[in-house]
Amino acid sequence: MNEALVLVNATAGGGRAGRAWQGVARYAEGLAAIRVVAPEGRAASEAAVREAVRAGCPRVVVVGGDGTVHLVVNALLAAGGGEHVTLGVVPMGTGCDLARALRIPGDLHAALRRAILGPPTPLDAGQCRGPSGTFYFVNVASAGIGGLVDEKVNAMPQRGRTAFLRATLAALRHYRPVPLRVEVDGASWSECPVLLIAVANGTTFGRGMRIAPRARPDDGAFDVVLVGEVRGTELLLRLPQVYLGKHLGARPVRQCRARIVRIEPLAPLPAFDADGETYASGPATFEVLASALRIAGDE
Repeated sequence: MNEALVLVNATAGGGRAGRAWQGVARYAEGLAAIRVVAPEGRAASEAAVREAVRAGCPRVVVVGGDGTVHLVVNALLAAGGGEHVTLGVVPMGTGCDLARALRIPGDLHAALRRAILGPPTPLDAGQCRGPSGTFYFVNVASAGIGGLVDEKVNAMPQRGRTAFLRATLAALRHYRPVPLRVEVDGASWSECPVLLIAVANGTTFGRGMRIAPRARPDDGAFDVVLVGEVRGTELLLRLPQVYLGKHLGARPVRQCRARIVRIEPLAPLPAFDADGETYASGPATFEVLASALRIAGDE
């Protein structure tokens, strides 16, 4: 199979992805031989990716948001296609944080051209082994308030550009830091109440919060950022620092680089966040998989 598979999540971004695709489908068809699918639901999307890997498809292009990319990455790696299939991303979702880390153009035509024609370049992935079994992520996984924010965003019937900010403000009103024991690369690193710990391959989450501004998605290591106990109005005062990436020197913040991160909650913890999706929380190990994927780069 020489044609690329283009997987369109028509519901991404509140339906914006489906509408936008209709306007650029002919342009995409003029770039290369493609086969377009718009699966309904998770199972159908996973099946489409598995079939593409079995058929020797050289490229899978995702038209959707971070959640759709997360689904496709998990299906690709589970099917053994991570090192053989080039992944293209056309960001059309609510957050689109992976696109920021990869510097994918905001212009839809430029993003399509890169996704369909760009040469493959290495991209790290993360693997989590925990209560949900094994899953993969490509941008950021977090424990603490992040999963609560995801749940609030995913429950919104209409999301829009301010969805993550509104969900974050709502979560901050209810969340109380949970004590966590954290090991990095086999050594004890922290044991304290935690607002958030981010295991970052990319730089941003929550639609532009620069939680790990120094992270690189192809350097073979995570940037680990831990935010300790912060309460009351100080939380609201500190939030702009996260959007600007200026929080790393703040008093309750610790950071390091690591290949393996193990966390052990010492009290009930909200769901894990992984690329904007939620998973059951509990004792878990996060490990970087260096160059596990191939992403379409600049021509």
